[in-house]
Amino acid sequence: MTSRHRLVGLVREVLRFLVGTCLGLTVDLGVFEAGVRLGAAPGVANVVSSGCAVVVMYLVVTRYVFRADRSRSSFAVFVAYYAVSIAVFSAVIQILHDTTGWLPFICKLASLPLSFAANFVFSKVIFRRAGRPAESSTGGTSAGRDVVEVGEGTR
Repeated sequence: MTSRHRLVGLVREVLRFLVGTCLGLTVDLGVFEAGVRLGAAPGVANVVSSGCAVVVMYLVVTRYVFRADRSRSSFAVFVAYYAVSIAVFSAVIQILHDTTGWLPFICKLASLPLSFAANFVFSKVIFRRAGRPAESSTGGTSAGRDVVEVGEGTR
């Protein structure tokens, strides 16, 4: 596979991840705003809303973005990573809100670009392809299934 084909495949993955992220983000922001309006602290609201979004993201990332098989172990690794990510970004949102006085929703939005980048890189690593190209030169999907490598020795 040429560098150009790899780049095109990566761009397609990023765009699919962006679509999936928009779906997860819709859930995340809706639950976050509802939580804050119901009186939850921004950091707490972020934990709850992000947890809901993680399930949506796992479903989208495994099937639509990386076309990987789902398993209990891949879900556990995915959730564990996101638990750490959510904790870190919840603290960032809370600190940003406390130090700037910005609206909690604005603080949440400000955290998104870095969160997106970190989450894409992590997802790409855990659901990496087993040596097969993401797309053929005609734009179709490659044959075979992708395997999630989470220490189960499958490939």
